[in-house]
Amino acid sequence: MEPDIASGLIALGGSLVGGLATYAATRIDRRWRRAEKCILRLCEQVAAYYELEQLYKDELAHFDTSRSSRAILLEMRTRVSASGQFERPLMTTLDARKLQREWQ
Repeated sequence: MEPDIASGLIALGGSLVGGLATYAATRIDRRWRRAEKCILRLCEQVAAYYELEQLYKDELAHFDTSRSSRAILLEMRTRVSASGQFERPLMTTLDARKLQREWQ
């Protein structure tokens, strides 16, 4: 094979490899950015659900004076984990905000 043709094929192969690597890196970067946005949104949701949980437990404690709002909270969290479908909720708004700051 002629040296010019061989060097041309090598250059073409290098260009293809470089192009594929750039395409893969761009695609990975897009997915990573999407995942970061998703994590930030999920942190907002966790913080909101924690606040909702606080409102619910306080409201229930207002109607059921035999138990404190803390006792109601613990019982409900135990029932959630006992269902076998979910982990016991432990994250607070502060935990969610801290995680959110780590990803910003």
